[in-house]
Amino acid sequence: MTTAARTGASTGPDGGSGLGVVALASYLPGEPVTNDSVGAAIGVDLKWIQDRIGIRTRHHAAPHEHTSDLATRVARRVAEHSPVGPDLIVLATVTPDRPVPATACLVQDRLGLPGTPALDINAACAGFIYALVTAAGTVAVGAARTPLVIGADVFTRFVDPTDRRTAPLFGDGAGAVQLGPVPEGYGILATELWADGSQASYATVPPAGEGWFEMNGRGVSEVVLEMGPKVLGTALTKAGIRLDQLNRVIVHQANPRLVGTLAESVGLDDRIVPRYGVQTGNTAAASIPIALVMAHEEQPFRRGDLVALVAVGAGMTAGAAVLRWY
Repeated sequence: MTTAARTGASTGPDGGSGLGVVALASYLPGEPVTNDSVGAAIGVDLKWIQDRIGIRTRHHAAPHEHTSDLATRVARRVAEHSPVGPDLIVLATVTPDRPVPATACLVQDRLGLPGTPALDINAACAGFIYALVTAAGTVAVGAARTPLVIGADVFTRFVDPTDRRTAPLFGDGAGAVQLGPVPEGYGILATELWADGSQASYATVPPAGEGWFEMNGRGVSEVVLEMGPKVLGTALTKAGIRLDQLNRVIVHQANPRLVGTLAESVGLDDRIVPRYGVQTGNTAAASIPIALVMAHEEQPFRRGDLVALVAVGAGMTAGAAVLRWY
């Protein structure tokens, strides 16, 4: 399932002094995988999965599909709706096709963009926000003007399909945004990043061939509920925006239960914090852009809307961004 949209932003020769989203798209491979299918493999019933984590379906990439395939597909979809083309590709992923070269370079070649800088970012589920900040920083120093930022993962390849703690949680997918010049005061207003390597054992994939993804669920949840609000609060302070001014808050879709707990802990109105993980599961670095697209489809962002992105991932890592939609 591929979806895409143009934001309404138009970038003419005069450009702008801001950097904002001018087009966005998502891709979920194959048909939805139901809890019945997952439950049969892990020996639990449908109700157990829904009650425990709140996820109903997720998507799994086909055996022949790799991260580069998902990323290329979503990048082409963005291009169909974008008023500008990319002069930089930043791909957030923890499931590169291979250690070398960067998967972004494979995507660049398939898009027919020789010479365009391309790089991968690994910050797990916070990776898309790290990639967004990297792209914005590259624009700030004059090395790019219209970056394409992609989040793509086939994380189910690293998950034990018989492990009830992790198998129901994850799905595969890709999402992307094309950035471009927007008027001053619009686009990315502020960002905040954080990491703490002393918590690396909370969520980790062992070296190749040595085992499946391992997660300390309680430890991860504690970091999410501590650092999610902190990075969001700092980004809001930098932007000069109050929490109650936000029109939408896109949280990494780890699972619907955790998203709801985070929203409640911050004091956010549940109506502005969508829970699309019910349909997609945890798609790692693709989670934020996929949820952004789904939110825009459900209720299109209007010019001037204040949108926050918040994610916490393995590392542990965290990031937040505040945007004024154009």
